Amino acid sequence: MKKLFSVSVKRYLRMSGHTQQELAATLGLHAKVLSRKLNGTGGAYLNTQDIRNIIVTLARWRVVTSKEEVQQLLEAAELASTIFTAREWQLPPLGELDAAQTPSARTLSPPSSPLRHNLSTSTTQLIGREWAIEYVRKLLLRDDVRLVTLSGVGGSGKTRLALQVAREEKLLEAFPDGIWFVSLAGISDPALVPMNILDALNVQSVPPLSPLQSLKNYLQNKRLLLILDNFEQLSNDTATISELLATTSCVKILVTSRVVLHVYGEREFLVPPLDIPAPSVPLKPPELLRYSAVQLFVERAQAVRSIFAVTESNAGDIAQICARLDGLPLALELAAARIKVLSPAQLRERLSVSPFSLLVSGTRDVPERHKALYSTMQWSYSLLSGDEQAWFRRLAVFSGGCSLEAAEALMQHVTAGQDDIPVVDMPLDMLTRLVDNNLLVYRADENEQGRFSMLETLREYALERLKAQGEYVLMCDWHACYYLKEAEEGELGLRGPQQMAWLRRLERERDNFRAALEWALQRAREGESVQVLPSFARAVAHGKEVAGSKILSRHGFPVTGICSLELALRLAAALRHFWEWQGNMNEARHWLDAVLAQPYQGQVGKTQQIARAKALSEYARLVLLQNDQERAVRLADESIALWQQLDEADGLAMALLHRGWVALAETDFATAKAVFLEGIELVASSNPWLHAQLLFHLASAEGFTGVFERMHVCYDGARKLFEQVGDACARADLLKDWGGMMLLEAEFLKAFDMLWQSLLLCRQLGNRQFIASGLGLLSFAVGLLPQLAPEQASLNSAYLGGAAESLMERIGFVPWTKSNDFIKAVRAFIRSRVTEDCWTEAWATGRAMTVEQALELAKHLRETISEGEVE
Repeated sequence: MKKLFSVSVKRYLRMSGHTQQELAATLGLHAKVLSRKLNGTGGAYLNTQDIRNIIVTLARWRVVTSKEEVQQLLEAAELASTIFTAREWQLPPLGELDAAQTPSARTLSPPSSPLRHNLSTSTTQLIGREWAIEYVRKLLLRDDVRLVTLSGVGGSGKTRLALQVAREEKLLEAFPDGIWFVSLAGISDPALVPMNILDALNVQSVPPLSPLQSLKNYLQNKRLLLILDNFEQLSNDTATISELLATTSCVKILVTSRVVLHVYGEREFLVPPLDIPAPSVPLKPPELLRYSAVQLFVERAQAVRSIFAVTESNAGDIAQICARLDGLPLALELAAARIKVLSPAQLRERLSVSPFSLLVSGTRDVPERHKALYSTMQWSYSLLSGDEQAWFRRLAVFSGGCSLEAAEALMQHVTAGQDDIPVVDMPLDMLTRLVDNNLLVYRADENEQGRFSMLETLREYALERLKAQGEYVLMCDWHACYYLKEAEEGELGLRGPQQMAWLRRLERERDNFRAALEWALQRAREGESVQVLPSFARAVAHGKEVAGSKILSRHGFPVTGICSLELALRLAAALRHFWEWQGNMNEARHWLDAVLAQPYQGQVGKTQQIARAKALSEYARLVLLQNDQERAVRLADESIALWQQLDEADGLAMALLHRGWVALAETDFATAKAVFLEGIELVASSNPWLHAQLLFHLASAEGFTGVFERMHVCYDGARKLFEQVGDACARADLLKDWGGMMLLEAEFLKAFDMLWQSLLLCRQLGNRQFIASGLGLLSFAVGLLPQLAPEQASLNSAYLGGAAESLMERIGFVPWTKSNDFIKAVRAFIRSRVTEDCWTEAWATGRAMTVEQALELAKHLRETISEGEVE
């Protein structure tokens, strides 16, 4: 038999992670016999039956996945496909092989995309892990392995190893639907795990399904790898992992965790420390550098002191340092950073006198797996001054890092508010010292917006120190108040000329908003209020404005403290616009559900009533975006009833706006007009943005009742007001709805033009909800255009409609038009002009399009119409 066949088989085995020994065992041969047959030595050779069995085995293992690959193997062996009977070609495993792919004849089908992933680029070399990378890669390529857990102590390099394995070309090729990294650092609620995975996949839950069910549905028939990083705080609740493995067949999961999950089918890989020299054995520099722990220490030391090198005089000290640190990568990196100011001898001496192997006083119950890193953390912590220690642990209150402004605010408010805490005159100097000590990391994004963050293991240690010092509650209370201020400022910022800057600012603080909401809800369940530092209250007292409430604007943050549930309600309500803009409607519902389900305890004051009224109003809009009209009515009516008890015109007008929006969806146009007009009367002279919103939706009510002249007047008035306040996003929304209403006037080309203008603006703004609804309306405009041949109009309408539907599902948006009888009739008319098969195929093609492809199609259609090229 041809040598090429043996070479190909060996290559397939290497790529898949299987071994010749496994293949021999499956074939019923001794490993040495198979080796001789493959190599053609000792008079042994592969016969036809051997080749048949090898190909069947490779197909069963899914090492070969297509009939084309099998044909290539047969050609290499100089055999024909007839060595397998027709029935064998139909039955598993050969019958399960993919047929050869042929290019699609439809020019509008989305092109094949390259391998997809969200893996970050490595900025430093991974040292001493070559064998581990190979081993884990082979595990993940085996058909019988679905779950691999990289376990080990904190700081052993689990995440780095997982990312390096994932970047391997062979692994990227093995998962055509991508490799997706999901950070779970800071997540303690198992309900948030599916949401974080959906976020990483850029997929949204589809109501009324739960996030987990939506995730399972999406992963059906997908061949992808999920990397779930920092799972240890969730290791007691592995239901999500078990469900995903049980309900999918081609999804694999790589977990990093400090503890084993004990899930059925789990393959554990213990990430060991790097290899270290025996400190008692003198080694020359070249010999010492063979140890990976030394290599890492030296490389990181050279990063802070470029002239550093291993010499005859310091080799012994370096060997002892690496041995003392047990070869743990994080410990080595922290120690190497000290080479900036300490010699190896000085560093070794400090290590020898520090309480290194175990911490005293209250830390004897630290789990065994934590002790090495914990000692390293304590040693690094002990090298700091008292002030540095205090601010290292206090800055750990931030989740996902913080801006310079937030860090400075914390230092200023806390030092000014507590008599026993020394004032920090120059917060920036303290931050710089912590960065120099490698306890804080500073990074600037593409907009030069710098952020400070901590390695998660360092943050965990700092939080323990914070609790031990009795400062944890104070810091979390300040954090919740600060991010309520940020959210309420951002709510107004998203309505004005700086909305894009505010959008990016809110995006960067998403983890902090989540942490603030979790803390406020926890305190509410415990019946505790949130302490407000007097210095913080004074700092935000002037110029603080809360959307919808003059009372909250005047009250600010009372130094007597704030009701924790009030804080949670205000925070969730303020973030609704941000979540909607981002297309994260499922998360918005999660938090608003949680805060509104929590009952008040004790006497309810006016500010608490306002907080609940606003949350109810914002939730009414949100549930209508998911076409839950009945619930939206109840929420809006309850909000209106609360606002009517209060002297708050803006809040009541906003609730009336949302109630009228529901009435439009229910085709109750009389109610819609009445509440919009009532709202306008309340705010026409005091709030131009809210006045514009009410006019905008009043225009829709006028249009639905055929009063088109009045409709255009209202739309134009609202547009001018939005331009006056600088809200480009609201203007894009208005253009979208205005274009949609022009369809009722049979102004199809004008409708198309206005919808196209809206979509261009929405693309710049990144508002996924408006893009989705705009594409949906554009599909109707295209389907009704008289400038297009009927069949062409219908097919292009299907392309755009399918693209819109796909995006709506990903962001959790269900438009009320989907259940409207009139809209369904128009869709049926457009659909009737082509065969059912053509429509179904075109709709499926549209669903597979990206947003950019759908917009490119719309652009092409508009150019074609303008040039008069349509027959």
